[in-house]
Amino acid sequence: MPLFGSKEEEKKIYHIDSLNEHMRNVIKTVMDVNMNDLAYYYGLKYLSPVIGEPIFIPYGRLDGKFNDFEKAFEKLYQEIEKIKDRGLKQYLEWYPGSKFLDHYRIVFYSEVQEGITYGIGAEPLAFTPSSSYGLPNIEGEAVVVGMQLLNLAVLKKLNLKFYDLVKDKRDEVIEAYNWLYSEFHAKYDTKDRKFLTDIASYYMRRFFQQVYDVAKDYTTDKLEGKIAIIPLVESKAKKDGKIIDVWREDLRDLLEQARYYLVEAIPAIYNQERMSKILKQVGSNFEEIILTSQKKPKIPEELKDLKVKTQGDKFVVLTK
Repeated sequence: MPLFGSKEEEKKIYHIDSLNEHMRNVIKTVMDVNMNDLAYYYGLKYLSPVIGEPIFIPYGRLDGKFNDFEKAFEKLYQEIEKIKDRGLKQYLEWYPGSKFLDHYRIVFYSEVQEGITYGIGAEPLAFTPSSSYGLPNIEGEAVVVGMQLLNLAVLKKLNLKFYDLVKDKRDEVIEAYNWLYSEFHAKYDTKDRKFLTDIASYYMRRFFQQVYDVAKDYTTDKLEGKIAIIPLVESKAKKDGKIIDVWREDLRDLLEQARYYLVEAIPAIYNQERMSKILKQVGSNFEEIILTSQKKPKIPEELKDLKVKTQGDKFVVLTK
């Protein structure tokens, strides 16, 4: 028997290359551009299964004639929709208290219970109730510079508003990742040299739309108030500019070494020049500033004139 539920009868397809060209292209492309760094920035994560793939779709269910990639993409999500409830129930047992978005990381997978069945797994994008950032008790509303704590506002109802550093750079993010993966495939992929940017753009815009449908109720355009929380992000990028230009200038070594998997949008967005301006603005506009990190935070130069009120293993509270 299959690991999760009964198996429907479908055409046996043993390799992705036997699928319709548009479906094949959709699957391969979305595997490249799940944007893990953006998911993490928005307090989200793709949930990894403890065992098997609870949302498993054999290639046979993805067979068909599609005239364009949009129809193939629609078919993929129709098949996910048919079986996701059972799969998400299993994920909730593994990750209690999670809130799922209608967006998935696609991975290759094969089941071997009754012979081998080839297909894909769909791993959900979700808010989970835990955070690797440290926080003290907060009285009153606070403005978070960045979105890394959005899961705490959504699931734990913390009184937080968020100043989004990515929202106005959404098109840049899409452009940058399209360029990055096009470069990689052209130079290093001996089979699929052309990266299909129309499919990638479609998928990435869908990611952003799913995120903003939730985030819009928690964001603010005003960088002012009594308490600010700053999740610290390390970045070697120095100058501000378009993401692609920052990559070419300050992450040139990674590109030249073909370590494309280490090139991400968030460090470019959190470049030192841009963050210096934001830190100075926060220092002027707030009475109390909480620096939070996944380890002991270092106080930035722009805030070193402030007094340390209290601190913990993963946070520092500063006052004027």
